[in-house]
Amino acid sequence: MDERRALVISAHPDDIEFGCAGTVCKWVDEGWDVRYVIATSGQKGVQDPRQDPEAFGRLREEESRKAAEICGVTDVTFLGYMDSQVVYGQPLLKDLARQFRRHRPHRLMAMDPQQIPTDMFVNHPDHRFVAMAALDMILTGGTTAAIFPELVLEEGLEPWQGLEETWIMGPAGGPVGVDITDTIERKLDALQAHVSQVGEWDVRTFIKERLAERGQAFGFVYAESFRVIRRVRPQPSK
Repeated sequence: MDERRALVISAHPDDIEFGCAGTVCKWVDEGWDVRYVIATSGQKGVQDPRQDPEAFGRLREEESRKAAEICGVTDVTFLGYMDSQVVYGQPLLKDLARQFRRHRPHRLMAMDPQQIPTDMFVNHPDHRFVAMAALDMILTGGTTAAIFPELVLEEGLEPWQGLEETWIMGPAGGPVGVDITDTIERKLDALQAHVSQVGEWDVRTFIKERLAERGQAFGFVYAESFRVIRRVRPQPSK
């Protein structure tokens, strides 16, 4: 098939592995060129107040790249925002627009922007702000030349209007189920690459139980599920 590109945008290094790594593995197996953009380096995801954030961020970047390789992804970009200090605004929108134009995805995976997506989960503010910016960017700076014109005039990055699908990952799931029975072990291997986060936690058992329960709704042994928005396009000029 013709080259098909997918872009996954997350807030922290392990968000992708928890949220959609089984699906990413499946897309890669189907021939998709999948790339990651991660807003922070997870610099503060540690309970030791003496830990140097920059050093810890470098460790988490290394873990994230190892996890990505397990899934067949080699293009991983970190935007350098500080963990737990992401703010929605023009700098974030511009940085995401730049990456959207650079990678030119046909399929985008974004995070859930809801503050309380389920009765069991309060969404991290970094998740929400990165999610909001990613979704807003596809209708503004990612697709419209007059928004952040310097991306064209100074960086040669033309707007990209070839996006066909936007997928939303998060704890609430969604009505679109993906059978990850054949890729769940790779997802779990990728999760365990985040040694600084999972530690001695039996993450394999926890995730398998959770995704087996989700799979029952779709008739799969294991499933990840998503909301999918088809063919989001910028509004025509008035």
